[in-house]
Amino acid sequence: MKRLHYIVLASLAAIAMTSCVSDDTDMDDIIAEYLEEPATIELDFSALTEPTDVPVTDEDDPAYNDYVENTSWSKVININFSGDAVSITGTVPGVTVQADGDHVTVLNMSGPVKFVVSGFTSDGSLKFYGDKRFQVLLNGADITNPNGAAINNQGSKTMYVVLAEGTVNHLQDGADYVMVDEEDQKAALFSEGQIILSGKGKLEVLAVGRGGIRSDDYIRIRPGVQLYIESSALDGLRANDGIIIDGGAINVETKGLGAKGVRSEGAMQINGGRLVAISHGDCRIGATEDGDADTTACAALVCDTLLTVNGGDIRLKATGDGGKGLNAKQDVSILGGSFQAVATGTKEDKKPKGVKVDGSFAIGGGYFYTYSRRSDPLEVSGTTTVATGYHTYKKTAKALVIAY
Repeated sequence: MKRLHYIVLASLAAIAMTSCVSDDTDMDDIIAEYLEEPATIELDFSALTEPTDVPVTDEDDPAYNDYVENTSWSKVININFSGDAVSITGTVPGVTVQADGDHVTVLNMSGPVKFVVSGFTSDGSLKFYGDKRFQVLLNGADITNPNGAAINNQGSKTMYVVLAEGTVNHLQDGADYVMVDEEDQKAALFSEGQIILSGKGKLEVLAVGRGGIRSDDYIRIRPGVQLYIESSALDGLRANDGIIIDGGAINVETKGLGAKGVRSEGAMQINGGRLVAISHGDCRIGATEDGDADTTACAALVCDTLLTVNGGDIRLKATGDGGKGLNAKQDVSILGGSFQAVATGTKEDKKPKGVKVDGSFAIGGGYFYTYSRRSDPLEVSGTTTVATGYHTYKKTAKALVIAY
């Protein structure tokens, strides 16, 4: 491939030399465009300054129950892992906590309960049952489960995951999941109900068997959260009913075949914060039930319905074969913030795209940049609407920039 590049460049140079007398074409510009390199997108763990996160106080607001501050947490149970044992203190009527080694099972029939979790275990887990909302305050917790999810909520109600200020917390699954009949555990941190992430601590999630963080409902991430997900198997961050990012410093890195850095099967809204998602995997090649070939490419971000960007700093990168920076199955609307998507992979089995939109694409504010080394930087199946008022609109063979 490199030899072909050299041949093309030599040909361009020869054309420029033979036509310089009779042709005013600036071959330097053509060669520069051919050699155009993408914007640098790397994981970013630098400090992030964010506006004060003000909880919703109107009980009629649909987001009211997403704020942990709006619930009284007078019922508290402490769970502390110490390597080879677990200490459980505090009792709440209607709550049963049992431990088998460092594997803790909670049955909560008592309403809002706060579980303060701390300590280290290399062979432990937390599993929750019940139809009540609850809070998991991670206060310096390091939990690895060699045989499944580190934290698993089997209830359908909200799990508030709060990161205690100044703490570093770590969750890790195992390569071989031991499954339980009629129970899901699709990630190192999994919930049948909503996951609301808040607090001013750090959470590191390492997924080697399945995904990083996944909800069969929706996920909301609030300002202050410092989140890093590394998945060598499946998707990094995924929700069935939507993802809302209000803030936080989020880094997601995936390496598995066909894996997605972030995937929202429902509508996704980004209002603030910083999201860096990088997908390194190549295509996953399999077959359908009918025996037809099924090739799935990786993507840094996939949204199956509407994606709306109101603000924030979004940086997406796919390096594998056929990888997409953004793969949107329906409409995309960018109204503010900074959005960058880069695809540098080959096109052996799929075509790489900086941004691929199966629906319509509209931009009316902010900064938008997309690049693809070996294919179109932006592909839109529906209509494309660019509002007036932009100060930059630049398109090359490999990149597109629109800035307001």
